[in-house]
Amino acid sequence: MLNNDLSLAEVPQSPLDANYEPWLFQTMIDELATNELGIGFIYSVLEQLAKRYELDDVVVVLEHGSLTAQEFRLGGAAVHADRAGRLSSAPGVYCEPDIVPQVELDAVRTACQLALSLHLARFAAAHDALTTIANRRTFDIALANSTVRSARYGWAFTLVMIDLKDFKGVNDRSGHDVGDRLLRHFGFALRLSVRQGDLVARIGGDEFAVILNNAEGHEAMGFVERLRDNVAKAGETIEFTTGTATSPRDSTDPTELTRIADARLYAKRGIIHR
Repeated sequence: MLNNDLSLAEVPQSPLDANYEPWLFQTMIDELATNELGIGFIYSVLEQLAKRYELDDVVVVLEHGSLTAQEFRLGGAAVHADRAGRLSSAPGVYCEPDIVPQVELDAVRTACQLALSLHLARFAAAHDALTTIANRRTFDIALANSTVRSARYGWAFTLVMIDLKDFKGVNDRSGHDVGDRLLRHFGFALRLSVRQGDLVARIGGDEFAVILNNAEGHEAMGFVERLRDNVAKAGETIEFTTGTATSPRDSTDPTELTRIADARLYAKRGIIHR
């Protein structure tokens, strides 16, 4: 049974016994050498703990803000229902066999909690809170990087600008709760419509942008059709207009590429855009 309760006699109380510090610190340094401290570190430290004590299994239970308890198991394995029933809902590190000193379990839990908090903070900084797709800052960085690669290597990609039709009217007629629901559905439909490696972002209130890597005209048309299908499957009435620009054919400057895509979008709506 997974359990991390030890008697006081079994727990080293003196700081001189805290030999966990060197290996835990080294694990953090090794992780930072190749990755940012985050979810990867949690699995790395569980693996190192298992090797250190020849454990059969390790699960760490963490909490963060309004999230439900987050469980991470050795090797990324799922925590099955029967095993979850034996776990305490309290945050902690649970091992099989139960031989790890409590002071070390507490240190591992604290380090993993920090890694989770940093991971979630980075996610929040890079993503739109309502739709959970990339935000404007992340999009601007991605577009700049894509245009640099396109100019240097000739790699083609298509920028798709998207504007929802009459979204202000939806908010005025039905309220912001309905408008927020439509935005969430649209963001989800966007994620379903792109390929791995593409980027979708919310760049304004009712404005979205997509970077389709290794894509030109016909790939962009296919994306728009998939998006219309996925919006329809969501059971929502969401009309939108798109405008596209392809690099390097149209431009390799991010500002100019955005201007061209915007101009084509507004042309479809019959609006003169300067």
